[in-house]
Amino acid sequence: MTAPLATVLVVDDEPELLEIFEAWLERAGYRVLTAPNGAEALAILTTQKIDALVSDIRMPIMDGPSLVRAMHNAGITTPTIVFVSGFGDINLREMHALGVETTLEKPVNRKTLIAVVEDSLTGREKLWLTPLPIPCRRRVEAEILQSTISGPHFDLGRGGCCFASTESLARHETIQLTLRFSDPPRRLNAQGEVRWYDPGSRYAGVAFRYLDPDCRSWIISAIETANPRSFIPSGLTPPPAT
Repeated sequence: MTAPLATVLVVDDEPELLEIFEAWLERAGYRVLTAPNGAEALAILTTQKIDALVSDIRMPIMDGPSLVRAMHNAGITTPTIVFVSGFGDINLREMHALGVETTLEKPVNRKTLIAVVEDSLTGREKLWLTPLPIPCRRRVEAEILQSTISGPHFDLGRGGCCFASTESLARHETIQLTLRFSDPPRRLNAQGEVRWYDPGSRYAGVAFRYLDPDCRSWIISAIETANPRSFIPSGLTPPPAT
């Protein structure tokens, strides 16, 4: 999706920051709507088509996580959600499962915000074509013993996957991921960024950064067929509460 065709809703209770983000995004060619809290944003989302949501986390009346949960409960689907905040006290496993694509810490510069929104609106078939400039130092491999693409050991979202991992992984760590499926026999080869790891369940959530050509077509086809609302599934049903 190109910028002139995309509408971005920006939600923040700081008027100055709201104005700055609006100016940055409009200069980049986006149509921009704004709201000072989640409640007003939800009203806009129920009446207008929004392509991307950029929201603060902590706000009065309705905060960012509450807005995302309300959208989920109302069946409102937004292609991408970006959280911006100076606070990191959110359940990332839950938020990614409800559609949040990434989180940015304040202060955010113009280049970073525009790049994240642009990437989020880019088709995955284009976004996952280029290997990371620096090779991953760590390799993670696992056998996936299930006959469907969504199951107890592996689940696929629109931007990544969750899987049972015998290795402890750190958030933001980049990994070379190889998952072998037995039925039907196939392999997932990817470079990814760890977004969350739960030591209790030994599950990891990884955002894809690059897919090898030998698996790109079946993974993208599986995503398009399933059309998941989650960016990275939680591996739990329903998504975990905070």
